Amino acid sequence: MRAVEKYMADERWDWYVNLGDFLDLNCVSSFAAKQPGTKEGQRLVDDFVYAGAFLDRHLDAARRRNRQCRVTFLEGNHEERIERYGNLLPELKGLADVPRNLDLKARGVKWVRSCSRGQIHKEGNALFHHGLYASVYHARRHADYYGAPIYYGHTHDIQEFSRVLHGDDKTIAAKSLGCLCTYDMPWLKGRPTNWQHALSVFWVFSDGYFQEVTVRIFKHRFVGPTNGKVYDGR
Repeated sequence: MRAVEKYMADERWDWYVNLGDFLDLNCVSSFAAKQPGTKEGQRLVDDFVYAGAFLDRHLDAARRRNRQCRVTFLEGNHEERIERYGNLLPELKGLADVPRNLDLKARGVKWVRSCSRGQIHKEGNALFHHGLYASVYHARRHADYYGAPIYYGHTHDIQEFSRVLHGDDKTIAAKSLGCLCTYDMPWLKGRPTNWQHALSVFWVFSDGYFQEVTVRIFKHRFVGPTNGKVYDGR
């Protein structure tokens, strides 16, 4: 995470998209409720305070060289947990709310209800969604469902599928872009995972076409795709 923030601060960005699952919100998870002890000591207020501090670091890095950088936060299934929790307890409506608790409006962050309402963010011809599928061939399922270039998180791994249609420059691509989360989440119970730390950079041309580069991060190190500099978060 620190390596990515250093890289972000070194370059000038026009927009930054967070693909969701920025918060874990395990304390309101229906899965955790079935596992005694997994929610011990966890508090919703702590989740929001911790996430707010992380978000401010990201915003500072993304806007370091361009104060007008547009920032978009996609609602992941983990953020949607609080939405479902509020539906079960209507008296908490407004309190159990991500945009309000993270004060996204004041921070100048666009909130996209990706999971709960299926909303999509678009930059040029590229579509961004938190993700719908987590099967073995999830990239192909996303390509078939959207029929357009679609990029997502959700599965935390990197997988890509492309389909070329008849005609010039008609390629449908779907790609999961990895994650920046830790590999020691308590609900993993030490099991191996195919999660991959990564970041992606997009260049969008005036006609909507774009170029995308995804960089895998190993042991907190990677080479910046725009400047060739080595970034180390250790």
